[in-house]
Amino acid sequence: MKTTGSSDAPCPITFDPKRMDPSQPTLWWCLDAVDVFAVGDNAVCKSTVVSWAELKKSSNVLNDIVGCYAFVLACAPPGPERDELVEQLTSFLYSPVLVPTEKAFRNCASVGQLKDFYGEKALNELLFEAQEVPMQGVLDLADVELDQAMDSRRILSGFRTLDSGIGGFSHGALSVWTGKRGDGKSTLLSQLLLESVTQGHKVCAYSGELPARQFKQVMLQQAAGPKGVTRREDERTGREVYDVAPDTAACINEWWRGRLFLTDIQRENCHDEQQILKIFEYAHRRYGCDVFLVDNIMTAQLKDAMDLGYWQAQSAFTGRLAAFAKGRGVHVHLVAHPRKANGRLTADDVGGSSDITNRADNVLKVERVAEEKVEKAGCDMLLTVLKNREFGAMPKVKLDFDPASRRFSPAGAASVRRFSWELADAGGSVAGRLAAHGRAIRQANRANAQQMQFQEVTGDVGESPFPEEDD
Repeated sequence: MKTTGSSDAPCPITFDPKRMDPSQPTLWWCLDAVDVFAVGDNAVCKSTVVSWAELKKSSNVLNDIVGCYAFVLACAPPGPERDELVEQLTSFLYSPVLVPTEKAFRNCASVGQLKDFYGEKALNELLFEAQEVPMQGVLDLADVELDQAMDSRRILSGFRTLDSGIGGFSHGALSVWTGKRGDGKSTLLSQLLLESVTQGHKVCAYSGELPARQFKQVMLQQAAGPKGVTRREDERTGREVYDVAPDTAACINEWWRGRLFLTDIQRENCHDEQQILKIFEYAHRRYGCDVFLVDNIMTAQLKDAMDLGYWQAQSAFTGRLAAFAKGRGVHVHLVAHPRKANGRLTADDVGGSSDITNRADNVLKVERVAEEKVEKAGCDMLLTVLKNREFGAMPKVKLDFDPASRRFSPAGAASVRRFSWELADAGGSVAGRLAAHGRAIRQANRANAQQMQFQEVTGDVGESPFPEEDD
């Protein structure tokens, strides 16, 4: 048996060189050296002194020995060991992997036992009745099921032109938002988070610049709407401010309680990208959150910045966010400032590398219209889709801004957007509004109640990483 290579380094596979015949189509991959000896010709097994990970790195040995055969037979009786063997082989071999039927092993515990009890003919029957296992990573398109339930869970922006163009924000996707500082990206996105809540989704946001109280104050005014705030002038500064009535604030707190979460940026390592992803994972598993916001990538501390450089590290973090979105079936919004401050912005100007937009499913640009040009432009803000992977649509959406409610509406719209807590009559009581919201939420949740349940995980989920909400 050969267990070493040309040097003293261990060979990743065990076999008898004298009994290898590449002119035969099938290689017999056994569980151990005893079964290799029992099979004899063209039989190998993984060496006991190496791991599967180490074996996969030995590409030269695998190509020279295994790559000569058209098929590989996973020569092991049914059970956990064969399951692992098949999973490992299909993860790195190019040759089709065959598996003997359970009947062919005749209740024997090993290949050697099968040969001892039933002779050489029984070994041949292992191959004759074997079935092919599909290689990992290859799908037959006919077997791909279209998820209609996933389509029904798309999050709409509330802007018909945008939603009809990109089809809403789908789960398993990443949207990158860009625009110059102060042009309204964060304000628009906070409205989209409220839209998500009103449609029955659960949200978790990382705001790298705003502490919890300030973030809530902005969201509270936006959720309250023009009829839920009172305008006054600050006596000390003369600045125009809008106050939310206590009963309205209480109603809103009940509306988003358990549905809108914020990472606590006052905690240690709160800006570390691994901590952000850890909290997002916790929020998804513990609370069923399926809409996430990173505002913005510039405030995150990137683990690869020293090795890759800051711009490439941004791209790597974007890739991890995209993988999180696809792996968990959620939607992630990411704010990334452009590299240049002047001139016309394109998708390639986002962040430090075009890789950021390459990794995104949607890229959207926010532009505030200069005050002296509002009348000519016919809007306060222009929202432009720079990339839409699913449909290829690139609509431009004109929006108006209401300072009292901090809400955006389609340009020229007769009324400002409303959320589900406002569905009761304007003079309705807090209880009436909560009842109306409850009916809306229950209706929205029926379709995806199963997915919104807490997903069972192994071990303690740990202390909640979210800040306590102020009522």
